[in-house]
Amino acid sequence: MYDEESAEMNAFDGSNKTPTELLSTAANENESSLAFSSGNALSVSESVNIQDEENYRRSLVSILKYLRQESLYNVESFRKVNGNNLPTTDQLTQAAFCQLYDHLDNIEGVLLDILDVSPAYDFRNIKINGYRSLVKVTQSCLTRLTALVRYISVNKHSYLFRASHYTKELESYVMVLGQLRDVLNYTRKLMNYSPKGQLMPSEELLDTAVADEIQMEMDMIDQECFYGRALGFQYCDSMRRPFEVVHISLATYSHNYQSRISPYIKLASSLLTSTQYVMSAEQRAQKVVEVTLSCNIDFCKAFWSLSESDLLHNMARLALPTCPINHIFDIEPSDINIKNEAGQIVTVKSPSAHIGFQRLHLRLMSNCYRLGQDKLPNFPQQKLMANPPSDYLVIQCHGGGFVSQTSRTHEAYLRFWAKELKAPILCIDYSHAPAAPFPRALEEVYYAYAWALINRRKLGTTAKRIALVGDSAGGNLLFATVLRAIQDNLRLPDGLVAVYTPVYIQYIPSPSRTLSIMDALLPVGILTTCLEAYAGDLIRPWKGGSKQSEDGSVIEDSTGDIASASYETASGGKLLTASPLMDARDDEDDEDDEEIESFFRPRLASSQSTDSDELTQFYDCVDEDKFLADKLHPVIIRDPDISISTHRRFSHRRLTHSRSESLPVAPRVPHVDQNRHDRARHFAQSPLYKFAKIRIKQDPLLSPLHASDELLCKLPSTYLVACHLDPCLDDSVMFAKKLDSLGVDVHLDAVDEVPHGFLNFTLVSKECQQATELCRERLEEALHMKPD
Repeated sequence: MYDEESAEMNAFDGSNKTPTELLSTAANENESSLAFSSGNALSVSESVNIQDEENYRRSLVSILKYLRQESLYNVESFRKVNGNNLPTTDQLTQAAFCQLYDHLDNIEGVLLDILDVSPAYDFRNIKINGYRSLVKVTQSCLTRLTALVRYISVNKHSYLFRASHYTKELESYVMVLGQLRDVLNYTRKLMNYSPKGQLMPSEELLDTAVADEIQMEMDMIDQECFYGRALGFQYCDSMRRPFEVVHISLATYSHNYQSRISPYIKLASSLLTSTQYVMSAEQRAQKVVEVTLSCNIDFCKAFWSLSESDLLHNMARLALPTCPINHIFDIEPSDINIKNEAGQIVTVKSPSAHIGFQRLHLRLMSNCYRLGQDKLPNFPQQKLMANPPSDYLVIQCHGGGFVSQTSRTHEAYLRFWAKELKAPILCIDYSHAPAAPFPRALEEVYYAYAWALINRRKLGTTAKRIALVGDSAGGNLLFATVLRAIQDNLRLPDGLVAVYTPVYIQYIPSPSRTLSIMDALLPVGILTTCLEAYAGDLIRPWKGGSKQSEDGSVIEDSTGDIASASYETASGGKLLTASPLMDARDDEDDEDDEEIESFFRPRLASSQSTDSDELTQFYDCVDEDKFLADKLHPVIIRDPDISISTHRRFSHRRLTHSRSESLPVAPRVPHVDQNRHDRARHFAQSPLYKFAKIRIKQDPLLSPLHASDELLCKLPSTYLVACHLDPCLDDSVMFAKKLDSLGVDVHLDAVDEVPHGFLNFTLVSKECQQATELCRERLEEALHMKPD
């Protein structure tokens, strides 16, 4: 694609490589030291790092310059060939190139500013943090735009060129770049609220009207562009199909959720409904955004439970290694008396929070029969020579947002680990929120850990070496378990491996957490729902923005309630649900809606068209200062002909950069997708705004990042495996920095181009399989295993 006009492309750079190749080479050099090995604090000299940064910066500048030149070239090319009588498709293409030039003209400064400050937030010599992730996402978009623009430039006059298809592709990625421009601008604003070198802004500084303004602007981001034709553009190519399958399933499942029709009719309806989402990326994106922004916890649990189906499980087992021992322990609730390191008897109470005494389920997986396991029901009855007990024991805790999944869902990689580690793996199936919010799951995991210590023979191990491994929510629970073990002076594990783990259960908008706006598997609406469900009684109700007293101190307005509508509050008060997917709004919110609507209704009633110029005039007539100051309520759009996406896009154009003066005037084009949403969401009920207003009482067992130094300094060897493109990346980086400052043996790895939850995609993605192998290697290090 790039060879046909390489001379023209290299003219502005003076090299023999295309801008995409330059950028890819610089990115590889920039990430050459991502993997951190024990005892190697500075594997690359400072001068080399500076040179790598400069090369990467020049490559970004080169590709931006190239795209600007190509945009101008294509605008003028269409104009010279067709004059003003352009076909509709050519009008759209020319307009897209004009918009691309505008975005490129405004994005370069903020992109390079963030790139310049990003080294200050790295951990040791490992070049990972949320700021770098945002640059990397933008780089991915620019790389794909370069390939697309080059193809259009070379083939646009070809007889076989699919003009309509590539115009839509171009419009999609240009829209993505525009939204990324806004994300970068808002992230740069967050730097003013962050202490030096800290990725998490200060809560005290964020409790201001300015922070609420930033939050409101973030909520105006149009998420649909990230879930349409550009779905998963920032990830490896092997994940594109799995993302599409997940999104098609989600959109289809939402149609028949809680319907009482027969299973056969529901299946037929689902097949017919799924067709439109397979054929139309735009409809799929619209539905996915609508569902994820309005779903309650019951819908999330019901959808995720599909991965537990026997059909999917049996299909996956065909590609998995056999596991002779795959036994479920059904443990009766009873207190455990165990000796601690000082020889004293410690009583570990049976879990009883929220749901009372319940049986605890543990799954034992082993690649071979070992002494001690002969008491298990599935142990062969015939006489055979059992292997001696293993010296190693792995205790695994699964992820799932604290609300879903079991060890069965994670067998895709656990079976491989059992085979390659040759060690028993004990998996903990803890209770899920919202029925069992914090601290129920923690009680069960800690109880299971104590049970394993005194029943190690039954597991086929001497437990000379113990390692804990958990992903996402499971990693959080294991950190809390170790902190409790430190408090009780129990035997500690020899190592702990935490994979993409959140260690700060509080919404503080960090750079990486803004990635949830575009995350294909962990969108911000899902994060909000899971957080509310798990935090439970620790959520402090807070409605509205903070106020300032005369002396400048912040006064919180805590007169509302933001508990999830999918379950009853701790006090017993019932919360109603308006629909299977959307939480109900109280009467007070409805009154606020009418008040805000009365302000905007005259302007909206006078506008019967969704033409872009008329919408722009409408937003220009709004007093922005008054709008932001009046409780930070949003515009309420009741007219179904006005799409929320259009509202967001034109609000962004007002709130961010003005149009470049050097940009050619784009031709007028017909408005498309006028009815992308039937109704607008009230801003005060948007997940981002709601998430920002959630305040959770600090508990070190809920947010290990804020545990005392006295406890954290006693943690065993800790291995953190994070993803460059994970909303939880900053949690891992900040936690690694804190543990390192306390003298803990901490290791941090970051894997590229794979999503949060990559362990569950081992069978469908080569890159995810490689990342899973890295986790296994870190697990071997945590167990101090000798290589074969």
